Amino acid sequence: MKNIPEEFAPQPWQTGGTERDDFAPAIQLDYGALMGRLARNWYWFVLAIAACIGAAWLHLRYATPVYQARTTMLIQEQSGGQGGLSKQVIASELGFENTYVIDNEIYMLRSHYLMERVVNLLGLDISYIHLGSVRDIEIYQPKNFGLVLLDTAATVVAGGSDESIQYGSVMVRFDNANTFSLIRYGGDTTSVAYGEPFQIGNRNFAMAVDPNDVPYDDQAIYQVNVMNPFNVASGYQGSLGVSQVGKSGVVGMTLMDPVPQKAKDILNALVTVYEQQIVEEQSETGGKTLAFLEERLDYVTDELYEVESDVANFKRSANLTVDLQSQGADYLAQMNTADAQLAELQIRRDLIQDISNTLEQTGDGYEMLPVSSEIISGVLAQLITEYNTLIFEREQRLESVTPDHPMMATYNEQLEDLKRNIDRSVRSLLRETNERVAKIEERIRPLQAQMNRMPANEQRMLQIMRQQTIKQNLFMFLLEKREEAALTIAAQVPNTRIIDRASSSSVPISPNRPAIYLLAIGMGLFVPGSVIFLRELLGTRIGTEKEIMKFMPYPVVGRIIKTSDHHQVIVTKTNRNGAAEAFRLLRTNLGFLLSNDQQSSVIMVTSSVSGEGKSFIATNLSAALALSKKRVVVVGLDMRKPKLAEMVTDEKLDHKATGLSNYLIGKSTYEEILRPTAQEGLSLITSGPLPPNPAELLMEDRMATLIENLRRDFDVVILDAPPVGVVTDGLLMKEFVNITLFITRIGVTPKKSIGYINEMIEAGKLPRVNLVINGINPKASYGYGYGYYE
Repeated sequence: MKNIPEEFAPQPWQTGGTERDDFAPAIQLDYGALMGRLARNWYWFVLAIAACIGAAWLHLRYATPVYQARTTMLIQEQSGGQGGLSKQVIASELGFENTYVIDNEIYMLRSHYLMERVVNLLGLDISYIHLGSVRDIEIYQPKNFGLVLLDTAATVVAGGSDESIQYGSVMVRFDNANTFSLIRYGGDTTSVAYGEPFQIGNRNFAMAVDPNDVPYDDQAIYQVNVMNPFNVASGYQGSLGVSQVGKSGVVGMTLMDPVPQKAKDILNALVTVYEQQIVEEQSETGGKTLAFLEERLDYVTDELYEVESDVANFKRSANLTVDLQSQGADYLAQMNTADAQLAELQIRRDLIQDISNTLEQTGDGYEMLPVSSEIISGVLAQLITEYNTLIFEREQRLESVTPDHPMMATYNEQLEDLKRNIDRSVRSLLRETNERVAKIEERIRPLQAQMNRMPANEQRMLQIMRQQTIKQNLFMFLLEKREEAALTIAAQVPNTRIIDRASSSSVPISPNRPAIYLLAIGMGLFVPGSVIFLRELLGTRIGTEKEIMKFMPYPVVGRIIKTSDHHQVIVTKTNRNGAAEAFRLLRTNLGFLLSNDQQSSVIMVTSSVSGEGKSFIATNLSAALALSKKRVVVVGLDMRKPKLAEMVTDEKLDHKATGLSNYLIGKSTYEEILRPTAQEGLSLITSGPLPPNPAELLMEDRMATLIENLRRDFDVVILDAPPVGVVTDGLLMKEFVNITLFITRIGVTPKKSIGYINEMIEAGKLPRVNLVINGINPKASYGYGYGYYE
């Protein structure tokens, strides 16, 4: 055998190596080949990036810009002027952070109730949209026109029942200084005068305009939307962000909206209604105390009037015109001091009893309790303040959730705990107050006994004056407390302080132009890249030459480039293109594999599946060998899908013409099936009529005789065998074949067949296997190579 270059030397098959064990063509990936394929498909990336940038431009052209407004305020915990210990104070003393209060306030700022009040305050349930050719623009609080609601109550239908409010939209066009066109969605257009009523939903409205600046634009159309305030509040509630700044009491609020001024107004209005809510909560608690004091003051006033009448009547009836003796006056002064203390305790006891009665009357419900820091102080006052605050928060949250909500169960549990604590404190304080009243009454008894020893008229006068003094002191005490309570209610201030008034960003935060363009470029790279990657990763066919050489470690004797003339002989004396030269190189490489002492060589050309170009390569290889002055015969061994005859000869041979199958069944002789061709030195044996049992025919002794005759008469015998990955016909030629040319084609050879082919080669079923790689792109590889011949 001649010396074989290293690149064509046979490579041993390593059965125990990892290359075989790790063989998994379906998931193996050649990154070098992948990068090469990405580079070759650069134009898809350019097109995809251009398309994505165009789509991004269109999106930005029609997208509505959204701005963000921001405000910050400080929320301070109110002590309520109460003494004693609270949960917040105890937690602070123990070193724990108190976030409960600020969390509650943040939740209240996010509540639907407050946002709905903002919507009603700013009139956001009516919107004006200018319908543009590119995009629609909202007109916030237009200066020279606006919709006015004429109905102040719910619409009443026949029968007297209230009908729920209905909402809707209309379009208007300001035609002239006196009328405008009302366009409804049904296509009905009506000319309406300014101030004239018209209906939207089931309510009457009128269009009001500024007489000094009447809108006039018969081309512009405005859409007027009358919406449900609840739904509008829900929309703004979703775009509202409220967060605590660090661990401080500072709260930051943000709101996103296409109209920056509206976003600022909403945040400012939200702060306003939040402060109003705090004042309302404090005023409601103070109102309970004020009502209690008013009730007691009316009662004491009546009693004082009766006592003063008794004093005047007794002096007149007893003809008393002088003051009491000094001893009686001293007794009266001591009695007045004790009576004043007793009166305060009785007021306190009445208030405590009223709290106890309120708790009993509410049962399973909850009602705010009266409290006055001047009458009741300490732990009870703190508990009542917490109780009233919790009731207020619960009522506010019931605006947005049902009583069965899990959050309400938490509130109810906390209120029940506070109610039990208040009840215990009330009982303890009431017992303490009764004991103090009893002690003062014991101090009064000796004085009362001494007064009983005085003359009757003087004694009676002292008793009446004592009652007068008691009522006067009690009246003045209640009057003072009522004024203090009224002053407290009037002077209520929220526990908030604005740090930064609402301000809006000068540029929209959405859409983000740089981010969208970057995303478009990224998508332009990702989409074609991912498609190519997935095709490379999940493809069922071998896509590169490196992949073939990696999974089929056999000598490569030929590389055939792509050609459009794949159904005919392209190797001629005059043809010097790249494909023809590739076959001449294949012929040269085969010369290194064939020994000089062999009179003739049998070369079998096969592949794994149909369509890999074995007949095309067998035909042109035989033509290349014939041009080198060798006697060559090419045998159509594929008696299932024969294609050889129409490639080798220009004549149109009938499939039923005499061929190999006729010879194998004994109906034709050797001389009858051997056909000369137009090319000197090249003969052809066609497949003949398609037999029902090709494999069995090849096993006949006549096939061995045919090969022996062909070896005698020709230098090279080329067998065009059917794919060994599909049928076993080619494997039956093992004893006759000197070299097996296994054809693989890039983009056609299936990955799943490689393992099966390797097993057959390893088992020795195919002798001296050498690879021929078909379908190579001359512009994608090998630099100088085939491009030289183009």
